Amino acid sequence: MPANPEILNRRSFVLPNSLQKGKAGTPNENAVLDLLTVEKPPRGYKTFRGLGVLDNGKFFKAQVKKNIFMHMSRSNDNERLAGRSVDGQIYNYESIDAGQIFQGEILGDEKILQKLIDGLHLNGGKLTAYVGRSRFTQYGKCLVTFGEIEKINHEDKIGSLFYLRLDTPLIPADDCFISAKKILKREVIDKLGEKFSLGKVFASCVEIENFVVPWSMKRPRVTALAAGSVFEVKTSDLSDDDKKILTEKIFEGFGTRKEEGFGQLRLWEPSKTFTVDKPDADKISKPEKFSNQTIRLAKKILSAHLLEQVRLYAHEDAEKLRTQLNQRGNMTHFFSRLDRILANVDRKNLFDNFKTQLEIEIRDGSPFKDNLQNLSMANDQKFYDVFTGRAKFPRDIKTLLEDSEQIKALRGEIDFNEKDFSDDEFFHEYLTNYFRFARKIAADEGRRDA
Repeated sequence: MPANPEILNRRSFVLPNSLQKGKAGTPNENAVLDLLTVEKPPRGYKTFRGLGVLDNGKFFKAQVKKNIFMHMSRSNDNERLAGRSVDGQIYNYESIDAGQIFQGEILGDEKILQKLIDGLHLNGGKLTAYVGRSRFTQYGKCLVTFGEIEKINHEDKIGSLFYLRLDTPLIPADDCFISAKKILKREVIDKLGEKFSLGKVFASCVEIENFVVPWSMKRPRVTALAAGSVFEVKTSDLSDDDKKILTEKIFEGFGTRKEEGFGQLRLWEPSKTFTVDKPDADKISKPEKFSNQTIRLAKKILSAHLLEQVRLYAHEDAEKLRTQLNQRGNMTHFFSRLDRILANVDRKNLFDNFKTQLEIEIRDGSPFKDNLQNLSMANDQKFYDVFTGRAKFPRDIKTLLEDSEQIKALRGEIDFNEKDFSDDEFFHEYLTNYFRFARKIAADEGRRDA
């Protein structure tokens, strides 16, 4: 039996084709209608497909998390040296993400199953395997866990009217067909015996093809009834022995290639009161105390957030220069010079070092000093006064730490203060971005005047 995604600690199955779900925005949007229970389908419903489980009348859908990535062929020696594909051979690979659980079943005689388990030499009921097309290159590593052998007994649920769904595709002996009813009658009903007859059918088709490793080639493609196909079976005068034989046949499968798991049927019980739901989200409890590693990581994340906020402040403040720059011509060289001075000073005690180097480069009567004395920062203080320490800086690190919602949320849990985000980091990030944003604005205004 195929391994399907696990949900609510159970193996999911292909939802029957007879199911329809209420459309969004309607009173029945969470209701699931089984068309086996009605003669005429009402309006306001749409098809309900996929994988899921049924628990207390509620459907919980299962999802398989996937990923897709690009691969460029570099199989030849010259392609490996060039680091590219000479012939432009590019492929997209779709893969199943790690960390997911799938459940499957192995059906058979209890003694044979026990021999299988004994022959695998399991370690605690587990073994490591590689699955998928790239398993020989260490992809598809998974841990296989074997449960206890369980007996199957479903004959008590079989009455004069019951329903069967295909858990796996049914491959008929003649794969060229146009009627699902004829296939089900020939492959299932006729083999059950004269006491059985076919009723309602909701079915679909699927193309089956797979690669056989020992053959190093694909099997011929065949058409089959898809998993999820469901049909009604009518019967009468069934003894307990008849029910037991019927159950055995259901689990033996129908059609061809039964040994590969095809043609598996399961009993289905339709209802008029089905609904759809979602499993409860896993509740994450806060630990009583954070580890040192967690605290260090949290502080790195907070520092990265604060740096991003400083960049936003620098952009907002540089934008306020636009009116002034529009009146002074091309100022790109001025901001490039300030950026160069900042980049060449020591990062420790950065602002003092920047102030010292700036005073060295200022010459009386020079355009550079004139621009410093005439341009104003966001707090309306002149560049010259701010950078020489005569006026306050337009932004304050203490205010930044107090205004951060992330720091407020962790206050009392993680002590994040000025020691974790220094003035040097603050000034370097702000001034670097302020000068560069201002240079871009100056270039924009220069092109506009040209």
